[in-house]
Amino acid sequence: MREGVMTRRSQGGIGRRGVLQAIFGLAAAGVTAVAARADESFREEVVALLRRRRPALAFTLPGDDPEGIHVKVGGNTLQVYLGNLERQLGKARGMDREGQILDFFDRIVAVRPADDEERARWQEARTKLRLQVVPIEYRRQTKELVSRDLAARVVIAYALDQGERYALVTTDDLKTWGVDADAIHEAALAGLEAASGKLAIEAERSAKGRGAYATILTSDGYDAARLLLPSVRQRLLQALGSDLAIAGIPNRDFLVAWTPDFSARAGFAAKVSEDSKSRSHPLTDELFVIEANGFRVATAAELVEQRRI
Repeated sequence: MREGVMTRRSQGGIGRRGVLQAIFGLAAAGVTAVAARADESFREEVVALLRRRRPALAFTLPGDDPEGIHVKVGGNTLQVYLGNLERQLGKARGMDREGQILDFFDRIVAVRPADDEERARWQEARTKLRLQVVPIEYRRQTKELVSRDLAARVVIAYALDQGERYALVTTDDLKTWGVDADAIHEAALAGLEAASGKLAIEAERSAKGRGAYATILTSDGYDAARLLLPSVRQRLLQALGSDLAIAGIPNRDFLVAWTPDFSARAGFAAKVSEDSKSRSHPLTDELFVIEANGFRVATAAELVEQRRI
């Protein structure tokens, strides 16, 4: 496991002034999942190859997940995420590419059911799992890291919460627990949802202009990752009184969202960029758009509207 350290602070209210200082320092200033970067063409490539070279393999295609395929092994159905396979293939072409895809599915079919010891270890671990957002460099540095794509500079990873420390899940952990990456994702999503159930989200209205903003600043190590939670995104939209919001996760311990027409949007967008370079546990200067049915990376036109470019 790749380890990280997080400092916990009181989750009590820090007050409006504290929030503003968290956003602006001492200066004054104004996975449904990420909407589909999923590539259906890759799944179509895989399906065509399996039907041609592994006709006996039974599988179905989930309609709500263009990067997923459900493989039937004995009496079980395994939910397979194709994003990691596509990334591992890199620029492989021709017979080499086909061989790697077939080997991947041959290994899945050969996987034995988890034994009692593995099931016991998994039951102990699953309630401690949390979604986490980490710089994409973590994936490059740790080939065994279990991760999913999120944006250009960050990926989704999975933390095994150990109190004052956490460890990021690797493929060795999957073997130890006898589970696949999809099981990890589902357990980590449920774990962070449970840890966020009592989270209070309140919006601050612009005193002299338009719009509003809201922040999540518990400093429990998972504030940025809460952007991945459907329940938190809905609560942000409700607090802001909008069906659309702009969000930033400049560092691990901070999430800020504002209405698209917020009077101080240019200052907030600039501060997200600044904090992504200067704060501890930096993540990304990218802006995201929260919608009713999910969230996505902001388009160039939306960045212009936020006066980012």
